[in-house]
Amino acid sequence: MKNTVRTHHTLWKLLIGSALISSFGCSAGTDSSDSTAASLSLSGSLSLSSTTQSFAAQKLGVNPITSLGKITDEQVSAMSLDLTTFTVSCVTTSTPIRSGTGAVAADGSFSISIEGGTNQPLSCSLVDAQGDRQADFIISDSSKKDLNGASQISGTTTYTRDANLGSVTFDPNAGEVTVPKSNIADAVNDTAPSSASVFDPTGTWTISAVDFTLPSGVKGPCTGGGGGGGGCQGPPDGQAIYLKLWQGLQTATGADIHGLQVWESPSQFASCGSKIGLTSAIKTEIGVDFSANGSADAPFSFVSSVASFNDQITSATGTVNLTDNWKMDTATAQWNINPNCGPRDITIGGISYNNAWICGPDLANNYQMQLGGGCVQDSNGSPVQLNDWSGISCGSMSVDGDGIRTMSCTGSAMINSVSTAVTCSNKWVVTDSAYAVISSSGTNFNWNDMNASQISSGTLCSAIPSGTESGRIAQLQCYAHYYYMSGMERASACLPRIDMDWSATTSANFVIVDEIRPSGLIFFEQYKPFADGNGGTMITRQEHYNGVQVNGNSWVNCRVIEIGGLTIKKISDTKMLATYQQSTVTTSTTKPACMAEFTGARETFVFYINKN
Repeated sequence: MKNTVRTHHTLWKLLIGSALISSFGCSAGTDSSDSTAASLSLSGSLSLSSTTQSFAAQKLGVNPITSLGKITDEQVSAMSLDLTTFTVSCVTTSTPIRSGTGAVAADGSFSISIEGGTNQPLSCSLVDAQGDRQADFIISDSSKKDLNGASQISGTTTYTRDANLGSVTFDPNAGEVTVPKSNIADAVNDTAPSSASVFDPTGTWTISAVDFTLPSGVKGPCTGGGGGGGGCQGPPDGQAIYLKLWQGLQTATGADIHGLQVWESPSQFASCGSKIGLTSAIKTEIGVDFSANGSADAPFSFVSSVASFNDQITSATGTVNLTDNWKMDTATAQWNINPNCGPRDITIGGISYNNAWICGPDLANNYQMQLGGGCVQDSNGSPVQLNDWSGISCGSMSVDGDGIRTMSCTGSAMINSVSTAVTCSNKWVVTDSAYAVISSSGTNFNWNDMNASQISSGTLCSAIPSGTESGRIAQLQCYAHYYYMSGMERASACLPRIDMDWSATTSANFVIVDEIRPSGLIFFEQYKPFADGNGGTMITRQEHYNGVQVNGNSWVNCRVIEIGGLTIKKISDTKMLATYQQSTVTTSTTKPACMAEFTGARETFVFYINKN
């Protein structure tokens, strides 16, 4: 298993993204807000999510995850969380920016007043004592579905009067405060503008910096190329994007509905046939009808070969044939693959470890399961991911009463080009063929017994034996890694987006082919226009597992939540203000390797987009 093969597009870091939406007004352009809008008061009460109960409660037999029916290692101790260290902050899209804050009391209650906030789209977040945004308020509407078939969510809401949000759930792990739409239904403006009054942003737009001072913590477009260039993971200054607005109907009510596609370029849109791309099954599931768009109302057609492709691994240029529209006939293993490794759930000492990474059997018919691990800086305890272990020395192994083996390692490693003292830990168990934990420290898993089954680096992925389920998964891992590392995902041809579920125990579930979002399509989600039609918002959320290498043969599966969203506000027919927010959060908070890889940093980018 390799580190996550999910890559991020050149426009901005997407997962299909993670974040809540807020928009900021500007000092330039047209002001469409009502400067005399009435003050808005919001109140409510935070309650901790059931997935954040303490391990002490778990050991006492309290099962906080009744929906799952088990206690898991994905939970963080939060019973002692001091809610009084948080503040609720809300911001409008009006010009000038309207905002309000309210402290959270010990019982979770809060109250906020936003000057001029009535009838203005606004978003709220939970801020810690240092002023960092720790959670975003999500409005969840279980009566409607997004394009993934999940409950529709929104981060921007327009209140027509004061409102009590009621009891809202705060999940520190996921960084979300969930507000059921039913709690505020009678206080929000859900009036949909007529289709004729909805501003259509279809066309090519170029990203540029704003000409006003951004609020603290908000970033402008990246000057280092974006997508990680210069350490910036947001949209790059000067990049052109293509927006396409589609209009349809809700099949249940006949009401208008809109979908917004954000493409990397108009050529990517054209290469995929200038289509909406929704399959009949998806349209039926979410209850939409786009038939009025004629031939554009059709699924995408993906290519079976790519000509003149420049392979970023081999530097060779030529035609690559694709099986299932993505498996490259030139793909080779880039590391020694052991097909006898994969994820499995196991319960030890009353704790269920989801997707423990298991390898085996050895010649003694034993298995080894990786339960967690990772490294932290000695100076501040911050999780870090190491690429070079040469300066790390490990102590002796210890075994606790449940048979869990741990080892601590210390030393120095280069972190941001600075030699830094770190402490690393590893946690695992050895089991028999029935997956019963072997407590004896004298019985160890023999990795040398596994060498014969290894597939050497450089082997064609197509040559990997696929007669067993583990072999089929290993072959898919090989194809997936090469697909992304070779740069095929970024080819100009119409290709499906490929995601991998590293927690899957069957090859059928390992590959996730996103048929409605090709690799050149950054965003496609239901678009909710503002009441005046001059802009709108969309948001999407996904959960999955990503793998992180701890050391050598040790891997950790991390549960990850990604949310991404975009808000656009019309200034003129050729200029819009855009706000993009993102985060990648892991709920595997007991695993330092996961915390280091998926920092949970919430980033907000505000920029202009100018029509070409």
